Amino acid sequence: MRADDVTQDVLFSFLDVGKRIPARHPIRGVRNAAAEVLTELRPRIDQVYAKHSRAGLPPEQVLRALAIWGLYGVASERRLLEELEYNLLYRWFVGFTPDEKVWSRAAFRDHRRRLHDAGMVAEFLARLFARSKGRVLANPHFTVNRALVEAWCGQQTIPGW
Repeated sequence: MRADDVTQDVLFSFLDVGKRIPARHPIRGVRNAAAEVLTELRPRIDQVYAKHSRAGLPPEQVLRALAIWGLYGVASERRLLEELEYNLLYRWFVGFTPDEKVWSRAAFRDHRRRLHDAGMVAEFLARLFARSKGRVLANPHFTVNRALVEAWCGQQTIPGW
């Protein structure tokens, strides 16, 4: 006997997304490394955002989204934002709750450019890859888009490449 194929829209769900990510998944180590790097860079990030009085996207989330873009070889900015809508692993890494709305492309692009122009993207990715290179470059879970990461980092040296 087989089970019925029943679909149901859930009204409420109490889901700890972190529990859905396997304990041994290498993205956990990368997330911890990203948290350490962001703690170190927080004073510089605050300086970049101190010039603008209007509240915007959390720069830490934007930087983590860029890391996902580079780590998983996502094809485009549009595809990244689409994947952030439904991929629980990506949402967890970036810091979204399961029901939180993903940013608009225009808002994401503006913040990405602001962080890039301030050198924060290069600094963040260089430090992140330096701390987690063993967990990233040789791991089959990731398809690192090296050309994209190198373009973002510009003249910044990425150890281990």
